[in-house]
Amino acid sequence: MNNFLEILIVEDNLEDFELLKRTLQEHSEQISVTNKTDVDEAIAHLQAEESKRKSKTNLIILDLGLPKESGLSLLEFVKSQKSLRQIPVIVLTSIGDYRDMLESYKNYSSCFIRKPQDLNEFSETAKAIVSFWSRVAILPNKNDYHV
Repeated sequence: MNNFLEILIVEDNLEDFELLKRTLQEHSEQISVTNKTDVDEAIAHLQAEESKRKSKTNLIILDLGLPKESGLSLLEFVKSQKSLRQIPVIVLTSIGDYRDMLESYKNYSSCFIRKPQDLNEFSETAKAIVSFWSRVAILPNKNDYHV
């Protein structure tokens, strides 16, 4: 199974975003990536897709250490919305401690990954994300999000 991934990366560090985007795209051509740098931008993006009744985003990669408010508030928002809750949310963060991990799972994140500091490990992590979500997991059809 090859899923085309429309990934929303919510990351305020543009260097980390560019590295993640480049690394993800090295491992699959079936990826489109959008970046938002805070919770408000991400919610506006998801609501704009919703208003068009054509959800494009089918995977969210979320940093917890965002300006203004924690990424956990975006996770809570996504999972509270009937039209969005099917979207898998991967928490990929360098600031998370054990409590953040517990809160992420309590709020239905699909997984919690500590952001690797080593470039090779970062690349391997991105490769694993692409491999699992584009080749192993079966994702709902985008149109089914609105059923």
